Amino acid sequence: MSSIDFLDEDEHAELFDWGNRAVLTNAARVSAPVTELFAAQATRSRDAVAVAFDGRQMSYGELDELSNRLAHHLVGLGAGPGQRVAVLLPRSADSVVAILAVLKSGAAYLPIDPLHPDARIRFMLADAEPTVAVTTTELAGRLDGCDIHVVDFAELRQHNEQSAS
Repeated sequence: MSSIDFLDEDEHAELFDWGNRAVLTNAARVSAPVTELFAAQATRSRDAVAVAFDGRQMSYGELDELSNRLAHHLVGLGAGPGQRVAVLLPRSADSVVAILAVLKSGAAYLPIDPLHPDARIRFMLADAEPTVAVTTTELAGRLDGCDIHVVDFAELRQHNEQSAS
């Protein structure tokens, strides 16, 4: 049986590619920036659920609107191409809004895990020198003493909801 070849030449090539680690390390071809891909999806599916987390759901329309508002606010604080914005938020629907907003602003986002020790957070901020940080009221104190503008996500969300009413 070992002398019988069950695969043709194309199947051998496909199997080689599938098992070849070089395929996994080559950069994927991207057709458009994430923000453009998201905008197209939000236009197609405004009312569809985009994010579901901890019993809360957010539609593409809501995610688009909230991230646009935050992006405009971040740009007003100096975020943009060549800049970095720290995102100190726990895993949540709000963290998705914040990351998308940073990308829409043109800045790079610096994810900071709230579970990191304060010394690690301070090191990351000193090393990356972000223009602004997006966080919560509860976590904002961890940024005390850092020379950075802090945006309280919950406060901004509440202000936006009051403005919309």
